[in-house]
Amino acid sequence: WLVKELGNDCLTVPDKDGDTVVHWAAQHQPVDSLQFIFDQIGAEMFSLMNMWGRTPADAVESRRCYTDRSAKRAWISSTQRRLEASRPPAGSSAPTAASAGVRKQLDPNFTDWDFIRQDNKKQLIGRGGFGKVYKALTDRNQTVAVKKLPLSHARQAAGKLKIILMEKRGVEILKRISHPNIVQFLKCEQKSDGLYIFTELVSGHSLFELMQRQNKPFKESGEVGKSSGLSTGFGPKGTTYFIAPELFDTEVQSLPYSAKTDVWAFGCT
Repeated sequence: WLVKELGNDCLTVPDKDGDTVVHWAAQHQPVDSLQFIFDQIGAEMFSLMNMWGRTPADAVESRRCYTDRSAKRAWISSTQRRLEASRPPAGSSAPTAASAGVRKQLDPNFTDWDFIRQDNKKQLIGRGGFGKVYKALTDRNQTVAVKKLPLSHARQAAGKLKIILMEKRGVEILKRISHPNIVQFLKCEQKSDGLYIFTELVSGHSLFELMQRQNKPFKESGEVGKSSGLSTGFGPKGTTYFIAPELFDTEVQSLPYSAKTDVWAFGCT
């Protein structure tokens, strides 16, 4: 029922601990549930990790697995063997899904959507210098990310119009890019309270969580993303740690936002 209502994306979206439906099914559901999930998302289910780096196979071995443990072990083993046997031999030129650029394409032509809520609150993914990012569900049963950019800081109508046109143009350009390692941009909507930018929802962990797991120093500073898209001339805009140094010069009348400052921000992230 969940897959029918929400689409396959609901199987891979992590909760606050990074666990997905696959992890919960591995612990608490009968082995038929794993087969059902495999039929929906394929081998991806075996690579899903929570914030502790545990896969669904690890969940089966945990003390919290109460159902069909032996059957699940056997199913996972046989399924992984079949997947391994179906892979092209080493050195083969047969393209993989990634090398062939194959990816699940989202439909940007949805007309209705709503925030996904948990405990009556919109599910917040992250926040940064410009706005906040939430999970949303479209009328095409697609779970996506939506970034809300408020326009209250743009004090003049002309400045606000310029910002809107720049952002819409940027989204239209990014929509043309299709690559397995680049987030897919879908569309941009303008409402009375701001701009809403819709993108593919990438399952997994934040950069901060990954650095924690690797025991490397990293100070959480906000979003990793665009640093200078909404410049209005009323002070530097964006996540402080990623802003080019010249944008902090208090002696200049207008801030020199340019492609060069974007390159700086991209390099920092």
